[in-house]
Amino acid sequence: MKIAIAMGPWLPVPAIQGGAVNRRWQGVAEEFAALGHEVIMLCRSFPGQPSIEVVNGVHYVRRGGFTWTTKIWIDLIKDLTYALTTAPTLPAADVLIINDFWLPVFAPLHPNIKKVVVNVGRFPKGQYFLYGQVDRFAVASHAMETAIAAQYPSAISRMKVVPNPISTTVFQPGATVRQNREEKVILYVGRVHREKGLHLLIAAFALISQAFPTVRLRIIGPIETHQGGGGENYFNQLKQQAEGLKVEFVAPIFNPEALAKAYQEADLFCYPSLAEKGEAFGVAPLEAMATGLVPIVSNLDCFKDFIEDQTTGFFFDHRTSEATENLAAVFKRSLSNWEQTRSMGTKARQQAEQFSYRNIAKRYLADFEQLLESNKEVARQHG
Repeated sequence: MKIAIAMGPWLPVPAIQGGAVNRRWQGVAEEFAALGHEVIMLCRSFPGQPSIEVVNGVHYVRRGGFTWTTKIWIDLIKDLTYALTTAPTLPAADVLIINDFWLPVFAPLHPNIKKVVVNVGRFPKGQYFLYGQVDRFAVASHAMETAIAAQYPSAISRMKVVPNPISTTVFQPGATVRQNREEKVILYVGRVHREKGLHLLIAAFALISQAFPTVRLRIIGPIETHQGGGGENYFNQLKQQAEGLKVEFVAPIFNPEALAKAYQEADLFCYPSLAEKGEAFGVAPLEAMATGLVPIVSNLDCFKDFIEDQTTGFFFDHRTSEATENLAAVFKRSLSNWEQTRSMGTKARQQAEQFSYRNIAKRYLADFEQLLESNKEVARQHG
């Protein structure tokens, strides 16, 4: 089949400037192509990337693009402009997959696109009534499915849960088994933003630092708002909070191989997100699991699709006034019972393998075939 994938106006593909959504759709697109399908990726133009090229069987067409601001209404206007200019240039396709806010409004009007699929990567903000003509909502988690159904019941029959994928060939355990070393590293990878709960993470780390004086905390991710970070003010708050502690801040790593190495060099992974209405799935904990790290996460429903508490990871209650103490208690437990933690890491790796690009690509393709078959059935009934 002919598959088109339309990305938003913000980050380039391949993901040379970050962007988990862009990176995973690049990977899935390449799997579609490897399985014999014609794939076109529509994305923003970016310095150093040609307007048209073919990479690993995927045809890239790059036009337009914008930079994020700190004001949602400005970004919505920018995105609307991008959608209005992109919609007339959409190619004919059996299936069009959209990763954008406004484009799903206009894409179903295209006469030569058979099925429109919206990849739902964030919690709904009341916009789904705009997408009345969309054929499929591919949602990343059951938590997302529940949230959309509550806001827009008409979407229920058109939803399908398809988890986010990761590259299990890049994200895998290192060459040597993690040892019970004294100087362990607790790792966070993601946006340096208040909604990710990093102030809570540092506070919990401070509580265990006396009992585990050689353990370090490493925080990797973007600070700048145009890359999704929380800005300099929040970063300065974190630096003051971390003063005197073994906490290091590392610039974002956009190269997947280098990022995998950062996971391999750590001993535990923590993702204490507080984004009740923003966390759709959580790719970073899954990437960590693929390298054999045990993830420690907040008690958000989206993580329960791939983490089993005390088997492949740990949950902590982030909704109480004792959230800091709850997280610190999990740190103490995992660090004090290292053989059990290491055994959990093996199970975490096995669980993560189910979310490979190839496996998720096949799930998408099976659903696309069902959607297209419904078109044939309608044609037969009217034939």
